[in-house]
Amino acid sequence: MAHPTDEAWQLSRQYKDSAAANILQGRPEEALADYRKAVELNPHDSAARIKVAELLAQLGHRQEAIRELHSIAIRYATEGNTLHAIAACKLILALEPQHAETPENLASLIAMRNAEEHPQPNEPEPPGTPLFSRLPKDVFLALLELLEMRRVNGGEHIITEGEQGRSMFMLVTGTVRVVHTPRNAPPRTLAELAEGSFFGELGLISDAPRTASVISIRDCTLLEVTRDMLAQLGARFPTFERMVQQFYKDRLLNNLLESNPVFQPLSGEQKRAIAQRFQTRTVEPGTVLLQQGQRSQALHLLLRGRCSVVHQDPDGGERPYPDMTEGALFGEISLLLDLRVTATVRAATSCLLLVLDQETVKERVLTHPEVRRALTHLSRERLDRTAAMLAEGAEVRGSYLI
Repeated sequence: MAHPTDEAWQLSRQYKDSAAANILQGRPEEALADYRKAVELNPHDSAARIKVAELLAQLGHRQEAIRELHSIAIRYATEGNTLHAIAACKLILALEPQHAETPENLASLIAMRNAEEHPQPNEPEPPGTPLFSRLPKDVFLALLELLEMRRVNGGEHIITEGEQGRSMFMLVTGTVRVVHTPRNAPPRTLAELAEGSFFGELGLISDAPRTASVISIRDCTLLEVTRDMLAQLGARFPTFERMVQQFYKDRLLNNLLESNPVFQPLSGEQKRAIAQRFQTRTVEPGTVLLQQGQRSQALHLLLRGRCSVVHQDPDGGERPYPDMTEGALFGEISLLLDLRVTATVRAATSCLLLVLDQETVKERVLTHPEVRRALTHLSRERLDRTAAMLAEGAEVRGSYLI
């Protein structure tokens, strides 16, 4: 489909505004006509296309609404727009719970696209929705039945910082803002996410509090996956939990390699090669992962669990640092700059970690001059901050050199 011109987009916007006004005034027939004109001008407007189907259903044209939604779902699935396809399919199931044709077609199309676009080793993941594209057809159909579709108004909190998470969200339509509020400081916007984004996935595997709020900027449609859904699917399909763990591992690694200053200078190909070298490690409570005074032998990324961090003073006393939780990276400064660690890190609970060995770091990371510069800068900052806090006897917060 060709993208609309600016003039067509503006006219489409006017028709949608008129449709919204007609809905408020109780004129669904006129609203339907307006939305249909908006879709003619901008066929990419998924929200308007779904409004057409919803108004058809509201006016009693249920089968016509189902046909429209089926067409939307199949078109989006063919184009690789999985989230919009699933949203259309969920609307069909709300109208006709026993409807099987669209879910079956959708599952087949997604599996076909995944087979055609499956990346070879060292190639990037194709665009789309990897959690769904990796699922066998029977698992996908079971998940599709359980998925919840939510609509939120602009300005509404979807996730609230500090609350316990039990869901992951996929943004079908709309835009959201990710906001963190530091202690004794004003809120800070971390990111704005558009259609197709995932957020909150840590809530699927961890009881850790949410580290940021997610607020809708404008009206949004979301798909929600809860931990209870995953438990149901895991009981029916034993391989499903491993798929979710792999999805979470890939997401966390991708975020690390894209956002951490140590890895940012590397090319996409270099990052993908490094990601493949991370190994999974499970440890029991009390396991020492880093020992104060020794050198780190690996870079650690905490996937699940909690680690305690303690600095031992020369007089034998111990000074606790804040615990590390899911997503924490540690050991990188000592490993990459060959420095002794300044604190001992122990597993406070059973932990699942991703570990990058020293050889890989030396061969694939340290050879990049910009990485070494970033490490030198980062280590000086952390060492100065830690030394100042220890000298003053202050409670240690934030980053410290390990």
